[in-house]
Formats: sequence, structure tokens, C-alpha cells
Amino acid sequence: MLHNAFTLRLKNLTLRQLRYFLEVAQLHSFTRAAEVLHVAQSALSRQIRILEEELGVALFKRVDRGVTLTEAGARLRDRVAVLLKDLDAMGQDLVGTATEPRGDLAVGMPPSMREVMTVPLMVDYCRAYPAVTLHVQEGISIDLSKLVQDGNLDCAVIVNLMALPHLKAIPLLRERLYLIGPRKGYPHLQRQVSLARVSKSPLILTTRPNSLRLIVENALAAARLPANIIADSNSTAAMVELATEGLASTVLPYSAAWKAMGDKRLSAAPIEGLGIEWIFVHPTARALSAAARAYAHRLQDLARSQIEQGGWLGAELCAPEGLFQSEMSAS
Repeated sequence: MLHNAFTLRLKNLTLRQLRYFLEVAQLHSFTRAAEVLHVAQSALSRQIRILEEELGVALFKRVDRGVTLTEAGARLRDRVAVLLKDLDAMGQDLVGTATEPRGDLAVGMPPSMREVMTVPLMVDYCRAYPAVTLHVQEGISIDLSKLVQDGNLDCAVIVNLMALPHLKAIPLLRERLYLIGPRKGYPHLQRQVSLARVSKSPLILTTRPNSLRLIVENALAAARLPANIIADSNSTAAMVELATEGLASTVLPYSAAWKAMGDKRLSAAPIEGLGIEWIFVHPTARALSAAARAYAHRLQDLARSQIEQGGWLGAELCAPEGLFQSEMSAS
């Protein structure tokens, strides 16, 4: 009987109430949410109150500067975010089949690819698909994978280094890892260096649990070599600048130091047997939208172009040409 009553209450919910709720939940403010939604704050508050009455639970509690979610509100936010994203993607795909991709697309990219991939890909994509609003979030793989799992990102490029429940993983490319330091006194590009050489160098590495940090530490530990880490940073750009200043060496893929290498401010030597594999992930339970499929196609096309033109040293595509596209079409 209670189940039937609750089901009846759910039938009375409207998409407008759910969208209003999600906006307040994300902004933690009725005032700001009303401004974004272009509605009167009194009307917004009334809809949220009706939603709470229909569900029989409080969704928000007042704090000094706005509102915060109750436990029930947090659970509803997670469900509503996925639901509305699915509904929006369905609508975008239905319209996109007749015209072109449109709507919103949220993707995650690794900071190390900013110069060689992320920026040129954004330029290319936004010009090709002006009806899509592209949202790009940089972050470490463990954070990006969680955002995709929770429905906050449509897809992401992450390191293939962890179990990925509820995510479909498609191989993208492999990169060698390089010992990077100032031009003077460092080996350069064609001269491969050993893990022992890495162990002897003072290092600036990414912070834990960044995948790059784990790859380096695991490799050194397996070889029973110490890691001489003098500092770490969650910014690959800062690590490159610190290496340029001569503070210490760092270990990164070539793409992370692409511009500095082009400006001849750094030296880099590939590390024997050390590399990183990147994969493209999206939720298994939700088909990729037309906008996401278009992004995936252009992602691989740009990667292939950068590699073939010789600008992306140490990188190779993981799959033969066309396999990535066929995987996307099958999603």
C-alpha cells in the first residue's frame, strides 16, 4: 500500500520541478538558481515546496549563505542528474538525426594533453558543430572516471590503470614516458635512459593518486630502485616550468611538455620500458549522443594527424584505423 502511494506521488512530478531542483542543488542558492532559470524566486521556492510535499521528504536545509542538500536531496540529485542527461541526449539525438549534433556535451580530458590535443580539438569541434555547447573538464583519471560513472560527464579520456565498473572502455593510444629536464646536461629524445637513471635524478612528480605518479613509483619499486622525489604537484604545467627552471627532473609523456620542447627550453629522453595507455570511456548503460560520437571521431582523427605529422613523439594509436569509429557506431 505504501509502495503504491509513493508510486502515485512520483507520477505527479514534473520535469520542470526536477530541473528547478537540480539547479538549486548545483548552485546551493535559490536566488542564483532563480536568476539562471529566469523565474521569480517565489515561483521557484513554490515548485520546490510542492516537490518536497509530493515526495514526503525535505530536500534542502538552510545554511548561512544559501542551502545545502539533505541526505534524501543528495540521493535525488544523483538520480535526477542522470535522468535529465538521458532525456536531453535522447532529444538531441532525435533532432540530430535530421540535422547535426546539438545540445550540451561534457567531456573529461587529462591535463597532459592540453596543448597537443585538448585546445586544438576544442577549436576544431566548436567550429564544426556550432549547435553544441562543449564543456571540457581537466582532471586526473580517477576523478574523471567517477564523474563519468555518476553521469556528470558524457565521456572522458583516462589512463587504463584501474577497474572501471559500469564504463565501456575503448583503446585510444599509448605514450612513452620521458625523463624531462633542462636542455643543458640532459640526454635528448633519441637517447633512451634506464629506470636506474631515473632513480638517481631528483624528481618532481604528480601528486597521488595521479596515475602518472603510480606508474613511476610502481616501476621503480618493481626494479627495487628508490624514488628521489623532492616535490610533487597536481599541475603538469607547473612541473614543466619547474623542470625548465632546473629545480629537478620530471617524468611525463611528451605531450605534457610539447610546447616547451618546441621552444627548445627542455630536454627529454624516453625511459626504457615505461609508458602509459589512454582509453576513451563512457557509461555502458547509456548510448553516446550524436554530439559525443562526433567528438570521439574527431578525437582519434586529431591524434592520428598529430602522430603522423611527427609532432607527437612517443605516441602510437592502439587500434587500426576505423576500429575506433566502428566501436562508436555500435554504442
